[in-house]
Amino acid sequence: MADSSIRLKIRDDRFATITFDSAGRSTNLLTLDVWRDFEKALLLLERQTEIRGVILKSGKADVFIAGADLKLLADAAPQDPRVKAVLDLGRRVLLQLEALPFPTCAIIDGPALGGGLEVALACDVLLLGSNRKVEVGLPEVNFGLIPGWGGTQRLPRVVGLPVAADLLTTGRTLNAMQAAEVELGIGPINSDDLFPSAMKVLLIDGWPAVRRQKQEWVPAAARGEFRPASLNLSLAAREALTTMIAGAELTLEQALAREAECFLRLAGSTESRKLIANFFAARQPAFNHSQDRA
Repeated sequence: MADSSIRLKIRDDRFATITFDSAGRSTNLLTLDVWRDFEKALLLLERQTEIRGVILKSGKADVFIAGADLKLLADAAPQDPRVKAVLDLGRRVLLQLEALPFPTCAIIDGPALGGGLEVALACDVLLLGSNRKVEVGLPEVNFGLIPGWGGTQRLPRVVGLPVAADLLTTGRTLNAMQAAEVELGIGPINSDDLFPSAMKVLLIDGWPAVRRQKQEWVPAAARGEFRPASLNLSLAAREALTTMIAGAELTLEQALAREAECFLRLAGSTESRKLIANFFAARQPAFNHSQDRA
């Protein structure tokens, strides 16, 4: 896969690795081209018959995947076909990842935000490194959006409805210890031990049950016990909460379709574009006639 943002390697020990490493960037973003490369890698893996497990990792130091390409969303129009193309392909690729006939593990030793965490949530196991830069979360509400690649649906199926509701409506992020405490992943694990730990975890039976849990509806008992906090939520936060609750009664594929519809309603809105513009403006160095400050 020359000139690809994804490197697929099948090792002699029959473990496969998928490495995210976008050329010319300091971080990994989930652009349309990256999703296409990811899809190609999975198509190649589907033809393999003796793979023991697949490990997803980053080829860049101190980061897993930073998320979606905000520059696309910054000037998107409502129901923008460019946004829909990326959204639909990403949703399809992650379902393809979950359908592989062998276990999958994401190793995170840096930021995994938004779409980056959504990729990891589509894996059977998530390992968290000891790097102090580990940061996981779904901050989409800060941009007037909701997660669009399964975050509103896979997250509650992993950590439960109350924790998922908090993370989805506040956009707050967790370090490795905090993420492990809410059972979002296993860790923190010494960064040097992440890869061998992933190989060991992938050999443990039980991954089909984990996968089934994420593909079915949230149990009725858990839905009945959940009482969302009555807060003064933003439109995006309300939509995230509503989408999560509605999807809990559906199969994963049905819930993902509902999530995508909501995402497309919010993407390209005046509020979303304003929040994204403010984000980029805050990252620019302040400047006046006498001084340029980083």
